Amino acid sequence: MTEDLPAWNSEYDVIVIGYGFAGATAAITAHDAGAKVLLIEKAPEADKGGNSRVSANLVFWPNDVALAKAYFVALAGPYMDDISNTMVDVWANEMYANRTWLEGLGMTPFELPYVEFPEMAGSECVRVLMNGPGPMGGERLWRIIEAAVSARDIDVLYEAPAINLIKDCSNIVGVMTKQRGKNVAIKATRAIVLTCGGFENNPAMVRNYVDGLPRIFPNGTPYNTGDGIRMGLEVGAQLWHMNNISGPLLSFKAPEIAVAQWLNLPHGKSYLFVASDGSRFTMEGDPCLTGDLHGKVKRHGQWGQQALPVPIHMIFDETFRKSGHIGKATTDWDVSHGNLYDWSDDNIREIEKGWIKRADTLSELADLIGIPAEALEASVVRFDEFASGGVDADWNRAADKMAPLDTPPFYAMELTPAFVNTQGGPCRNENAQVMGADGNPIGRLYSAGELGSIYSFLYQAGGNIGECFAFGRIAGRNAAAQTPAPSMAKPFAFT
Repeated sequence: MTEDLPAWNSEYDVIVIGYGFAGATAAITAHDAGAKVLLIEKAPEADKGGNSRVSANLVFWPNDVALAKAYFVALAGPYMDDISNTMVDVWANEMYANRTWLEGLGMTPFELPYVEFPEMAGSECVRVLMNGPGPMGGERLWRIIEAAVSARDIDVLYEAPAINLIKDCSNIVGVMTKQRGKNVAIKATRAIVLTCGGFENNPAMVRNYVDGLPRIFPNGTPYNTGDGIRMGLEVGAQLWHMNNISGPLLSFKAPEIAVAQWLNLPHGKSYLFVASDGSRFTMEGDPCLTGDLHGKVKRHGQWGQQALPVPIHMIFDETFRKSGHIGKATTDWDVSHGNLYDWSDDNIREIEKGWIKRADTLSELADLIGIPAEALEASVVRFDEFASGGVDADWNRAADKMAPLDTPPFYAMELTPAFVNTQGGPCRNENAQVMGADGNPIGRLYSAGELGSIYSFLYQAGGNIGECFAFGRIAGRNAAAQTPAPSMAKPFAFT
């Protein structure tokens, strides 16, 4: 039975929901296949790009398809049960094709030696590409993709969040958006592609789908609030990989900034992290250099999710306080969006704001942050002994990265877990079709990117961006290849 359909305000062959690397790739591919394409974005134009724009802009490129398959299976480990061999074949072949496709758009590939799991089968295939030499991060690759969209006759609509997918029997035929406070229905005569990211900034979804993280904030875009998951569920999609995340990383969340900031820890050595019971629970430092690989750590010979005993405090002394800024804007989101907060070089302004607590003794500091004084004092004494002796018997922190906390006053700054991104969402097949709960594809609905990513467990750097391009192309060409549904009799223009 046909459901009641709205009056259409406009129509396109293919509508892509979400303007990051995946959405841009799907839009470019569908356009080049002859489709009339609309790319709609929830964020204002200044904030377009989602996590893609503010990521490290690295692309995992496997230089051998067979080895890529072996490496993927090794990364998934015990979490391969819902990923078909056909899906792995398509992933490997399209990831291999990324380099040529990107070169065709103007990328100058520069290879980095960035194999995160060298002990795993197939790892010798791993190459990680940047757009030309230079520092990691920035927007060099994003600008290539953005220019490719701008060079084509692709309509882009900003500040137009998708509210609902519109379904006619078994097919998705359009989307309801919110524009300037009004509901606007847009028809898709061929297909819709969901590329609207994960649920990093949806606290309820985090609590429902990810264990052990009652409080967490995004490191990337604040616009990823699980819209694609909600819309997919509404039309009968099945979900996969919902508990797999890239993170958490310990960061700092300022009240007036929408995203969490990475910690800046290159200078001082007299600091440690403690849990609410005053105990030290991990090796401190840059997670990428301390055995934490995108939130996964090896314990007792097995990889698993890093557990963070929230609340967590960073404890340091006056020497560390003077060594340099702790939280100056270092995330690409901050840099791309105008350095949203200028952290003081000596951290005094942040002490005055109350973000950093100060006390003359460790016992007084413990009272300020609500943890047992004796436990905190014991943890600091033990840490100081390790730092003086040059051996961290608990967590193996390098001797040249440690120094005793011996210069009062003492300080505490609360840290927060933060996401790079989530991986879960509507399950897709090798054709990038969104799968229904009944095991069949939902008609005329596709997806790409971190919304329903293929990654179910361990993750190689650049893998999400590579997948954005790989499945963005698959979704774009299959969406454009759909037989057009009948056009509406009288199109309406946007108002």
